[in-house]
Amino acid sequence: MHVVGWAFVVIACVMFVGAMLQGVIGFGMVILSFPAIVVIEPELLPQTALIGGLPMVGFMIWKNWGSAQWDEVGWFTAGRPLGIVGALALLSALDRTALTLAGGTVVLVAVVLSIWAPQVPRRPQTLFGAGLVSSLFGTAIAIGGPPIGLLYQREAGPQLRSTISAINLFGNPVALGVLAVSGRIDATDVRTGVALAPFLLAGNASSKFVIPYFDRRLRLTILGVCALAAAGAMGRVLFS
Repeated sequence: MHVVGWAFVVIACVMFVGAMLQGVIGFGMVILSFPAIVVIEPELLPQTALIGGLPMVGFMIWKNWGSAQWDEVGWFTAGRPLGIVGALALLSALDRTALTLAGGTVVLVAVVLSIWAPQVPRRPQTLFGAGLVSSLFGTAIAIGGPPIGLLYQREAGPQLRSTISAINLFGNPVALGVLAVSGRIDATDVRTGVALAPFLLAGNASSKFVIPYFDRRLRLTILGVCALAAAGAMGRVLFS
């Protein structure tokens, strides 16, 4: 495995808490656990986290199957391949630091504007565009969750969690496929991901104890996590 001993214990505990957050709002595991992982073993990201998270995503779908907006998932997923292509083109043409600062700024501005702005209607065009932007940001600067969260910030808890989980159910294997083709996944990644999977499942299952509290503050939680993701990405490139 990439990590053993106390390093593995620390990362497993951090990802447990991140998985609990994901059980509340549908995303956020990597956002919350990123600072610890990048210090201890940055090679875990993104492939090992994606592998370990696959059972968790399936578990969330199983818990909330009847609440998912499957027609919206289709349009969102359709925009993801174009976002990946766009991200690869941007990464080859632009400096990663400038790209991260620009993307983080866009997310922070979107968070501030969404406090007062009306709900963005979820039409095929906006869903396709959100899928494109989420995939582009996720591939290029590792903040793919905020575009989804901002689009669904006014949705009820069960619909939010199930629909975002359904998006991840289709999107994460696509991302893993791209990483595999590019040679970014090896047997060590798979073993470490499998070892972490039980901790992610346990953390996600534990979210049932905090969901009643956060469901009363769901939109505020989503906006806070989105702002944290953007600020974290920008801080990572400014102070690294």
